[in-house]
Amino acid sequence: MFTNNYVRLFWQWLTIPLVVLLLLLLPLSACSTTGGTATQPDPTATSAPVATAEPMATAVPATNGSPQISLDTSGIAAGFTAETVTPAVDGPYWEVLPQYTQLTLQNYPISDHLMTPQIFIYPVEELKAVNEGTVPIVTSLQTLIQSPQEITLMPFLPLYNAQQVMHTHLQYLDFQNGQGLRYLTQYDQAFIPINNYELIYTYQGLTSDGKYYVAAVLPVHHPSLPEDATVTGNEPPEFTSDFPTYLQNVVASLNPQAANTFTPDLTQLDAMMSSLEIK
Repeated sequence: MFTNNYVRLFWQWLTIPLVVLLLLLLPLSACSTTGGTATQPDPTATSAPVATAEPMATAVPATNGSPQISLDTSGIAAGFTAETVTPAVDGPYWEVLPQYTQLTLQNYPISDHLMTPQIFIYPVEELKAVNEGTVPIVTSLQTLIQSPQEITLMPFLPLYNAQQVMHTHLQYLDFQNGQGLRYLTQYDQAFIPINNYELIYTYQGLTSDGKYYVAAVLPVHHPSLPEDATVTGNEPPEFTSDFPTYLQNVVASLNPQAANTFTPDLTQLDAMMSSLEIK
């Protein structure tokens, strides 16, 4: 529930650039596997680096310094393509990244969504060296893995010039050679409804040797949510009168929903992410 101090912080974030927000990742409360918090949106843009894709079903061999990757997509997707992405050197700050590996899931059960179902694998030291804005994100995730808890802004990559407006269904989850956490969230640039066109399941993790950061962005739907961000006038009164309360109420309504009421089933997404191995 929002406290007065939390609400004041919430409105202060409207005037703070995203890079500064990334430095404010501080513990808020004890760990919860179904809890969530809401924050407020800022303007956004997302990156779309160009790379060459190589079709792969469940495994990618190590090539040209890229890691060897295996992933069991059964029950979720037909397989995935693997790309080695080299971002442009003169892009905006959220595109300033080292060369990384990108997995794109094929025949994913949701096709009508803002986000493409993808998993990003970043080399940690190179990531921190080329973009200092990622340092607090990596540090936050390292801290949470060592001391599981819930914080206001959960660690998240890839970088978006946008605001994490809420999160729910937080759960800590290991993969084959690493640890991390998953949650549901939405990133926005305006005051819009939480909706099925933008809601995502994300996994944020680190390999046990600390070499690689894993970031999954996977579309999810829930029947209780509107299909898209269109403001119809049928939103709850607090949507226009008290947006923080609106977000809080959406989180409260999603918290108790069973994993199998989401599409895809959250337990199936968990199983896929748990199968990930990076060498």
